[in-house]
Formats: sequence, structure tokens, C-alpha cells
Amino acid sequence: MLQPNAGNSETSATTSLRPMGFTDILDTMFNLYRRNFRLFVSICAVYFVFNFGLNLIIGIFTLQLRDFGGLSIMIAIVVIGTLITLVATLFTVGGLIFAGAQTYLGIHITAGAAFSQVKRRFWPLLGGNLLWVLVVGALTITIIGIPFALYFGTRWAFWSLAVLVEEHSILNALRRSGELVKGSWWRVFGIILGILLLVLIIQSILQLSLLFVFGVTQATGGDGDLLTTLQRMFIPELTTWAGFVRYTVQNAINHLVASLMLPVGAIGSALLYFDLRIRKEGFDIEMRVTNEEAERSVI
Repeated sequence: MLQPNAGNSETSATTSLRPMGFTDILDTMFNLYRRNFRLFVSICAVYFVFNFGLNLIIGIFTLQLRDFGGLSIMIAIVVIGTLITLVATLFTVGGLIFAGAQTYLGIHITAGAAFSQVKRRFWPLLGGNLLWVLVVGALTITIIGIPFALYFGTRWAFWSLAVLVEEHSILNALRRSGELVKGSWWRVFGIILGILLLVLIIQSILQLSLLFVFGVTQATGGDGDLLTTLQRMFIPELTTWAGFVRYTVQNAINHLVASLMLPVGAIGSALLYFDLRIRKEGFDIEMRVTNEEAERSVI
């Protein structure tokens, strides 16, 4: 699926295939996000709409049915909504990973094209996710299994890229990821952990700051004292319509910030994947030769 884009020299010039350290990965990660902000936000919109929409529906039914024995309806809504949002999340994350890989290589791509690739590879992606969660999740349940969960979680960190970019089957993708990580486990683990912590810190700061600002605005507007208003913002009560409004704002802020942070991890994963391929397989040389051949064919 990796095709050179000889006709888009402006895009290609933004990318330099080379081995990268942690700071290089971070710098390239945020540069790619900034340069392709509209693309990544378009993909993230799917995650935001479905997740925020589900929480909105749950809030409405909780408020309306709490006195009418609507527990069975609520359970059905939660189950169906969760399945829908899981599929939407799979499409979003898969689209972001594929778009991150393509943009790093200087290949022009649209959100529609990213989703099309995820659709084509949907069943391997779904099966791989289920297998990954089953193995890593089962190992995480017991304390003694946590080190093994970390080991396999890192070893299989790039299986989705192998499915989307190289179009491997599930088992071959897991094997492929293990081959790339072999001999670099601690480095890969450290970089992944660093990116996850960075995302968590930025996301938490943004969410807390926005909720605090909205809470202060409500308090100064005469909606109770500051402490009580902030408490209601962070822990809204779904017993009144005023509480529902606060619940809606809280979910909108949380899901909006989470949506905007999703591309960071996806791009970082793609960059680390190509970094390993460059170090182990000379992928930069391979792509340089491919681009030169493509340019000669155009001429």
C-alpha cells in the first residue's frame, strides 16, 4: 500500500526518512499533526460524534426513565451503543494510524481514503484487536501476569500497522511486529511509555483547565458558590435538567480533548514503526529507490 507520490514534491519535502531518537519522534509527531491538522481532525470527528452521542443519549434516558422502571431499556441502549462506539473507535484509530503512516511518507491522503483502507482490512483489524485484548487483558488481571502483559503488549505494538500498511494476516502481523521489536524491546517500551505519559498529561491539563474555566464562569454568573459549582461540573448529578446540562458540557469537553489527542499516539506509533524498519531493513534506502524509479517513469 505504500506508493510513492512523485507528483507532490511539496508534501514529500516535509518528510525525511532517517533513524530517529525520542526527541526527533516527538518533534516529527507534532509537526505532522500540525501540517495535516484538518485531515486528522476529520478522522477524529467520527470518534467524537459516536462517543459523545452515546453519553448524551444515556444522560437523557437516565433523566427521563429514572422514575419509570426503564432499567432494561437503559441496559439495551448501553449495550447497543457500546458496540457501535467500539466499531467507530476501531475505524477512527485505524484511520489515524494509516493516515499517520502515509503522511510521514509524504503521500497525500484524505480521510475517506483512510477509512476505505480500514474498511478493506476491517476483519483482520477486529480479530487482531480481540486477540490482543484477550491475551494482554487476561495477563493483566493477575499481578503475576502484568510483566508478561507489558512484554507482549510492547512486542505486538505494531501489529495494526502490519495489517494496514503491509496487509498481513492477524498471526503474520503479530509475528511481524515481534520481528521489528526484537532486540529493541526496552527502547520501544520506553518511547511508547513516554508518548503515553505525554498524551495523558496534556489531555488531563486541558480537560481540567476547561472544566475549571466553565465552572468559574457558572459560579460568577450566579449559579451557586465556586466550590459547589466546580464539584457539580466534575461530578454532575443527573437528577435535574441543570445537572444534565453540566453532564453534557463535561462529556463534550472530555470527548473533544480526547479526540484531539488521539492522533498524537497514532502518529507516534507510525513513526516508531518506520524507525524500526529503517534501522533493521534499510527502509529509507528502499523508498528512495522506489521514488527515483517513480520519477523516471513520470518523465
